Amino acid sequence: MPTPDGQWGPALRIEMAKMDQLLDLAGRALVAQGQLGASLIESFAAGSDLVEQHQKVERLLMEVQDWIIDTRMVPVSIFFRSHARTLRDAAKAQHKQVHLRIEGERVRVDTGIGESARDVLTHLVRNAVDHGIELPSVRVARGKDPHGTVTLRAAQNGNQVVIQVADDGAGFDLSKIRSRARLLGRANVDSLSVQELHQLVFAPGFSTADKVTELSGRGVGMDVVRRRVEDLHGTVDIDSTEGGGTTVELRLPLSLSVIEGFWIEAAGTDFVLPLDEVIECVELPFDRLEGTSEGIVDLRGEPLPFVHLREVLGASAKRRALEQIVVVRYRSGRVGLGVDAIRGERQTVIKPLGRLFRSVPGISGSTMRADGGVAFVIDVARLLRSAARPSSMAFASETTLIRGPAEI
Repeated sequence: MPTPDGQWGPALRIEMAKMDQLLDLAGRALVAQGQLGASLIESFAAGSDLVEQHQKVERLLMEVQDWIIDTRMVPVSIFFRSHARTLRDAAKAQHKQVHLRIEGERVRVDTGIGESARDVLTHLVRNAVDHGIELPSVRVARGKDPHGTVTLRAAQNGNQVVIQVADDGAGFDLSKIRSRARLLGRANVDSLSVQELHQLVFAPGFSTADKVTELSGRGVGMDVVRRRVEDLHGTVDIDSTEGGGTTVELRLPLSLSVIEGFWIEAAGTDFVLPLDEVIECVELPFDRLEGTSEGIVDLRGEPLPFVHLREVLGASAKRRALEQIVVVRYRSGRVGLGVDAIRGERQTVIKPLGRLFRSVPGISGSTMRADGGVAFVIDVARLLRSAARPSSMAFASETTLIRGPAEI
């Protein structure tokens, strides 16, 4: 990593497990320091020498934590350049001529995020060559360069890294998508917008390939891509123009080790939501939907499907008289999570789950509360997938409503 004067010094290989341990120790030290600070403030007046020294130590610990996090960050070029061979092999198999272009290679991302997204990018690069880039003769007939281009592009946007896989190929054939959707039993295909047709490619078993090859036609692809991106607390979108190429955009957190957390309470337990996935919070009085764990509420004239977090997690605590609904992003829409209380937002260091809790759906990690207790980090996508029952959940099907909306 670069030294303070901007020069690169000697390199040292460190196991990621050791970096995780260092980050965990720094987080625990900050929690202990916070507890000590609370005791000092109770015993001494603010501004006393002892309190000021405590605050200095706390700032130093935060700086140590930031440096550990920064050490885990690597340029995306490390992961991008490994796909040059993927593209070359796919192009050779399809008898196509394709160049790879890399943009934004200096953007840095957590090593864990980069490694986890490697398979996703491999599939998207192969898809771009197989479904997007045309044969050289077809490109020439359309007035294009016989060599197609696949671009891997990265940019940082706040606490997220935006990765795009773009090609200058044929774009989505909407007529093929409609035909395939009809074969799969999708109703009202002709009334769907272009964006809704693009979203259909994420359906399990969906493929527009005319025949099965090593690269496509097996119905296993974009649905897996979306699940893996959601498992990383990210989102995936598609923009395509017939004849003008396709761009698949991934939005991923810069790090899975530290997030901006939105703290909530449900059934007497603290939970943390990634702040990037939270849209807003509204209140839901107890008598609006008493007796149901899920339903539809009217949010300023728009239907909002929601579930009670405590009941999704199997808790038996009673509801409070005034419940909060946290509106979160879920795929291309919104879903409300009913919670008992909102605690606020703060930077959160995530620890991996122990074996006992790894099978709990919708829980991706844990973190320490200010009092030394444990709070659980919610994986929104997994939680809602586990709760989505086609016969009942409103967001499992765009046409299913289980009861009339209550107004908020």
